[in-house]
Amino acid sequence: MNLKEKLIVIKENGYQAPPDTFQLIQEMIHNIGSVDAELRDDLIYTILSHWIPGNSLTANELEQLLPVILDHNHLHFKLGETNTDSVFTRSFSMLVIPLVLERHRESPFLSREQIHQIKEKVFYNVQEERDYRGYDEEKGWAHAIAHAADALDDLAQCSELDNNDLITILHLVYEKMIITDRIYSDGEDERMVRPIISVLNRKILSQTYVEQWIQSFGDVEKNPEFLPAFRQKNNIKNFLKSLYFRVKFYKVDTDLCPTIEHTLYKVEKVYYS
Repeated sequence: MNLKEKLIVIKENGYQAPPDTFQLIQEMIHNIGSVDAELRDDLIYTILSHWIPGNSLTANELEQLLPVILDHNHLHFKLGETNTDSVFTRSFSMLVIPLVLERHRESPFLSREQIHQIKEKVFYNVQEERDYRGYDEEKGWAHAIAHAADALDDLAQCSELDNNDLITILHLVYEKMIITDRIYSDGEDERMVRPIISVLNRKILSQTYVEQWIQSFGDVEKNPEFLPAFRQKNNIKNFLKSLYFRVKFYKVDTDLCPTIEHTLYKVEKVYYS
């Protein structure tokens, strides 16, 4: 049987791990960027999401996989390309990281140095990622920005990350929410709010700093061309609205709501004047 056939059998059997789990996972990671959406998403990622948190791999085996996930053939594979198939490798390698961090939170096995290595690799990926596609009708989910948000969310919950790291997360979210290339249309704004809520829950950054960060969305230098400026404005509005209602829903730092409101009014003066 080829890899896809093997994984279909595993799925049909309730995701029970076979005796050669580690060897099979190595093959899965090698194919994590397949343009076959069923293989990449429904099978490889879904099975990993059962096996990694479910202790089908030992801590030692996960430590062996981690450098592979983070390397230039996976998380950083052809980083900076746009509208190419390389995004699937980067994006789905990114999705493995929250699974590893979830396992670590339940039963710590990563050193502080390893957490910081993950952090640096993720931060660099988010900073340099330029493929902003969500769903591709032919090849399925690319969703690099949404998957990056998931990894940032899990990292923000790690006690190993300090004040400066949380500030970097805010900066990275800001940079990805003010893009002019396209209007996010596949829930990226909602996903990017998750790491912000996790940062707020850490109770490390001052409210004044967070307020200033929110206000900075109203001070973005406007692109002189209509379409890029229009796309950027809509991305900012959608993000601020998502942040507003999530803050209210979780009742976390609700004192930020007036700041979000006033920033939104400033961004969209046409409808709020």
